[in-house]
Amino acid sequence: MSTREENAAKREVTMTQMETQLDAWSTQLDSLVAGYLEAGAYAHDPYRLRIDALRERCGVAQTKLDEFKDANPSGQRGTWGVFQSDIKEDWGVLGVLEVGFQDLTR
Repeated sequence: MSTREENAAKREVTMTQMETQLDAWSTQLDSLVAGYLEAGAYAHDPYRLRIDALRERCGVAQTKLDEFKDANPSGQRGTWGVFQSDIKEDWGVLGVLEVGFQDLTR
């Protein structure tokens, strides 16, 4: 069985991984937009709108992560489960964000 310290360390690693992934996705979105605009596309083109929608979803996920970290600086156990279930739709193994990026980069 894991100790509280081990569980807190695992939660911290998971949150760091999530932040790293969100940063990578943000960079990827910036690159997609830059390339898209450089190609002479219109700002209201459906592909650009999909990029913007995905950027918004990333923002929502980042907000959830930030709110959890602010409310639980020590990553308290009881609220960790609530946080995981709250962000699961966005972040699941093949959640909305991952599928959205796969779709945009095909």
